Amino acid sequence: MRILSARVIHARRSSTAGRVDALVRLLSEPVSGAAVAWVDIAVSAPARAPGAAPLRDRLLAAAKLVFAANPGLRQTRRVA
Repeated sequence: MRILSARVIHARRSSTAGRVDALVRLLSEPVSGAAVAWVDIAVSAPARAPGAAPLRDRLLAAAKLVFAANPGLRQTRRVA
């Protein structure tokens, strides 16, 4: 499995919880030479994390981790 692209599609900050909820779109190649497919994954990260990576990087990393840990998500929609 290879992640070809990762983008934050939509993000919303919850001021009461101090977190950011985001929808991340991953473009992946499940097997080398296979059809390219995309999947949308909802993730959440703390709005502020002193000493940590930037928010965008943390959201993308969380989405990639969810995708890698959940084999059921690999049944995705193919890109035309």
